[in-house]
Amino acid sequence: MPTIRDVAKKAGVSISTASYALNNQTNVHPDTKQKILAIAKELNYYPNGSARNLKTKRTGNIGVFVYGFAGPIFSDVLEGIRQTLQANNLNIIVSSGKASSNLLKERQVDGAIVFDGQLTDEVLIHYASQGHPLFVLDRNLVGNNIYSSVIDNEGLVYRFIKEMIQKGYDDFAFLSGPTIAFNNNHRYDGFKQALQEHGLSHTYIQGDFTIQSGYQAGLLLLKQDKCPRFVFCANDESAIGLIEALKQGGVKIPEDVAVAGFDNIVLDEYITPKLTTIGIDHMEWGKRVANALMDIINDHIPEDIQVPIGKIIYRESC
Repeated sequence: MPTIRDVAKKAGVSISTASYALNNQTNVHPDTKQKILAIAKELNYYPNGSARNLKTKRTGNIGVFVYGFAGPIFSDVLEGIRQTLQANNLNIIVSSGKASSNLLKERQVDGAIVFDGQLTDEVLIHYASQGHPLFVLDRNLVGNNIYSSVIDNEGLVYRFIKEMIQKGYDDFAFLSGPTIAFNNNHRYDGFKQALQEHGLSHTYIQGDFTIQSGYQAGLLLLKQDKCPRFVFCANDESAIGLIEALKQGGVKIPEDVAVAGFDNIVLDEYITPKLTTIGIDHMEWGKRVANALMDIINDHIPEDIQVPIGKIIYRESC
């Protein structure tokens, strides 16, 4: 098996020069670097990753930690992150569950983006305290090297429900996602606040952010003597399932029951009626967070990514 010594000898350079070139350092003349890289390829030599990491104290890996892989939201955020990191020759490690905690504890990533409510604050704070930058997209967390980019779930839903009340709706239901989900809980807070200001009560239905749970919620409403006039769903997938169940039960949308969701996924425009929703550009969000993280890793001042911009998108369902 060829070694870096073999590469250096054939290139006529020192081992340290060969190492700089192979690790993409800037203190090697471009011509010399190209010569060393060509010889390494000829000899089929590849640097030892573990040894390189010990020397540079960098893994070249960025961790993206999510609580699940289903659904279009995570895929859009991940795609934005992936495009940005790969364009800058960084690896992306996507993980969930206990493996995520281990990767952070063992400092196997140079920086982290977190969208996983099951990762404890303690683990995140400890990781960041070791000098590693950390972006949280699912909570408000304060600490050294910790940065937040959180959707204004509460404010967006509050403004939307206020508009619905002004349009004359006064009989509401909330189709929830998982109660451990940060986004769900803050959307519910905004929903409740808008109704409370007008002295309105509501029906609460437990769901889990899936089309299937939305469908089951629709079947549940069909068994009631009277359906709520307006159902706000904590995400679009549950809204789509709800609409399908209600339609199959003979309920007209929006004439009998108006429905809205949150996220603006692609499917919204391919169902009948098309879904009114609150939209976030999740892919752009992922790109901006990844760019800011890279700036910090490279000792640059990160761009101010601020709060992801959301807007109400009116379609046919209300």
